[in-house]
Amino acid sequence: MAKKDYTNWNRNDLIKEIEQLRKRKKYGLVWEDKPENVVEQCKTELPVLEEVKNKEIITDPDKPVNLLIEGDNYHALSVLNYTHKGKIDVIYIDPPYNTGNKDFVYNDQYVDKEDAYRHSKWVSFMSKRLELAKSLLSKDGIIFISIDDNELAQLKMLCDEIFGENNFVSLNVVESGEVFGTKAAHADKTFVKVKDYVLVYTKNKGALKNKQPLYDATRELYDPHFGTIIEDDLSKKTIENLLTQEKWVKELFEQYKIKINKKNINTVMNLNEKFREFIYLTVADKLYTDQPFTKKLDPVFVKKLEPGKPFKFEDKILFKTSAGTIRMYVRFKESIKKSDDYNSIYTRCTLRGDLWKGFHTDMRNIQDEGGIDFKNGKKPIRLMKQLIKWFNKKDAVVLDFFAGSGSTGHAVIDLNRNIKEFNLRYILCTYNEENGNGKIIDKYCYPRLKNVIKGSGKIANAGGNLKYFKTSFVPAEPTDKNKIALTEKATEMLCVKEDTFEEVKTTKQYKIFRNKKRYTGIVFDHQAIDDFKKEIVKIDGKFNLYIFSLGDDTFDEEFEDMKKKVKLSPIPEAILRVYRRIFK
Repeated sequence: MAKKDYTNWNRNDLIKEIEQLRKRKKYGLVWEDKPENVVEQCKTELPVLEEVKNKEIITDPDKPVNLLIEGDNYHALSVLNYTHKGKIDVIYIDPPYNTGNKDFVYNDQYVDKEDAYRHSKWVSFMSKRLELAKSLLSKDGIIFISIDDNELAQLKMLCDEIFGENNFVSLNVVESGEVFGTKAAHADKTFVKVKDYVLVYTKNKGALKNKQPLYDATRELYDPHFGTIIEDDLSKKTIENLLTQEKWVKELFEQYKIKINKKNINTVMNLNEKFREFIYLTVADKLYTDQPFTKKLDPVFVKKLEPGKPFKFEDKILFKTSAGTIRMYVRFKESIKKSDDYNSIYTRCTLRGDLWKGFHTDMRNIQDEGGIDFKNGKKPIRLMKQLIKWFNKKDAVVLDFFAGSGSTGHAVIDLNRNIKEFNLRYILCTYNEENGNGKIIDKYCYPRLKNVIKGSGKIANAGGNLKYFKTSFVPAEPTDKNKIALTEKATEMLCVKEDTFEEVKTTKQYKIFRNKKRYTGIVFDHQAIDDFKKEIVKIDGKFNLYIFSLGDDTFDEEFEDMKKKVKLSPIPEAILRVYRRIFK
């Protein structure tokens, strides 16, 4: 590189050069930023929300309202930057992996392996969305990102830049289904891809450092006869309670003609060491794994328990936890050839502080979750439940802006159903794209959530509430006409922001909404302020009040006599301030 000749530069030229040198990045990820249509659109149109009323699901008005937003996630995240800035506790996303196999669309075109700007497009795409996502996280919020080898290195450096290298939590290995029975697992390749990853960052690692899993010893119980997952907290159960009160345990031992009750529990437990190990082992058959434990029961002893039906060990590996409990999973056998035999393989997941074990994602076991037949790209809800449970907050707000088939929403619903203390909420955002078999929201995501909430066939009714929104647009030019249009379209956004969806009163001049804790007022015509005040005097409760103003007038004087009852904000200026920051 030729040296610059500074001989004829004036003072201003030198100052500009010094500033450029200061800005030059010493280390980090560099890419060519590619214009993106959905981002450019926001220069002329501003995103808003419109409710699709006929897709609303309300089973219990006392429960939280969850959100499904249809539209490009850049637009959805822009809206959420007004409604939920600093309010999201957990983000889980499974973005396109940019494999070149029609999994990543940029400006309405699939990015293939031959595209010279393939990685730049992906990094540009992700950087814009992660910047918006960061501002949504609460002070101790955490983000989990699934990824594979194609963009792992780029994503790690990008997240270091956006969230800060000091806020990196961990990189966790996830066993992909390719190791089990796929062509990739055969000997025709020197190296076989068997791992994906979950990258974890936090908004503020100092606030997160004392976080622990809500139930450190929680285990997931698996019933191989019915293929169902049963949540339980074994850390709160003694062996006596487990053996005498759990129906599935009692039924299990009845198969061996052993009846256990409070009267004979001590006798049973004190028979001998091998029998106690058998009890642990039998219970362990439904549990997942931690650290290797090599001791095995004598098959001869087991035959004595049930003549003619010996307990089989050859495919089972035992594990012993630091607490002394024994657990087990079924070992994969290289000799297995038939696909039907794969159902005997137990998937597994363990989370202990920052120590993560692999999580096998055999699609054959999860493709019908939620009553939908979705075979490709769906993550198991057990993985997501483990991630969400790691964040120790019972009323956490969980966001997934690559929602796909709705697995994250399903996981939240299951956690609320199975853990009494939980009162989680979810927000899902996804584009209603065609995936070859139908549009992803219409055929997969929404039906799945509906099935789990209301029940369908073998799927139990979990209950819950869902509001369905689409992104829409108003002109961005700040004319009086466009400000009026934005205000008229802002009702749904304000209800989402305030979490007040129950309509109390609606007129042409104002609207009132409520939840169990507070009210939201929207005044479209300042000349109706007196009528509005007469109405809210009758209501016992506090108001967050939004008043239309072409400028930034909050009408404090008009509400001087109600300043303890009413908190004022101007619209659309409060919304425009957020959009000016995002779309600058």
